[in-house]
Amino acid sequence: MAAKIRVGIVGATVTPGGSGWGANAHVPALRALPDFEITAVCTAHEDTAKASAAAFGVGLAFHNIEDMANHPDVDLVVVCVRVPWHHDLVMAGLRAGKPVFCEWPLGANLAEAEEMAEFARGRALKTMVGLQGRSDPTVRYTRDLIAQGYVGDVLAANLSIVTTASYERAAGRLWQRERAAGANTLTIAGGHGIDAMCSILGEFAEVSARAVTRVTEWRDTDADKMVPVDAPDAIGV
Repeated sequence: MAAKIRVGIVGATVTPGGSGWGANAHVPALRALPDFEITAVCTAHEDTAKASAAAFGVGLAFHNIEDMANHPDVDLVVVCVRVPWHHDLVMAGLRAGKPVFCEWPLGANLAEAEEMAEFARGRALKTMVGLQGRSDPTVRYTRDLIAQGYVGDVLAANLSIVTTASYERAAGRLWQRERAAGANTLTIAGGHGIDAMCSILGEFAEVSARAVTRVTEWRDTDADKMVPVDAPDAIGV
């Protein structure tokens, strides 16, 4: 392996239609870390891949994940695209024998997440999921205080998460209305919050939960019409 960890990013799109998370969060973070170097980008199309490579001064542009994952100048694959695409992209990186960082949620459902995790364990590959809450200094400090017995025995805990309700979306975000897509209030805001709490207090021994959809329609602002929604937006755990 090279002196620096050479990173290939899937999803650092700079052209209209991209989520912006890879370009606006991952790229600046990696550039700020002295042990990492971005050597490749991969998007869904050749023209967008070349645009991203040019924007970030990266030498390798791909529009096929297998080609990027198997390239000798890529040591680590980073996946930061829409959740429904995570599984196939992560599996491509793992099959190439590369460590993979994947944004949260890991998969669109439990079965996908378990398959990826089991495959990585079977190949002894290092992996990481983007649950950044547990690396927050305040969360880590709270965890340490509890571990040291500062507050005594924790008998009960309460976590409340409130997000802004959305009744309308542009066409590029309408995919999140589908429960099967795996990107909703429970999996994103809820998942990040619950993971941070578990990093402080430990994992659940038992879980009882209910998820419902209270807002059953969104307005498509591009087409100016209402569309059905079945993604959960009210959750009790």
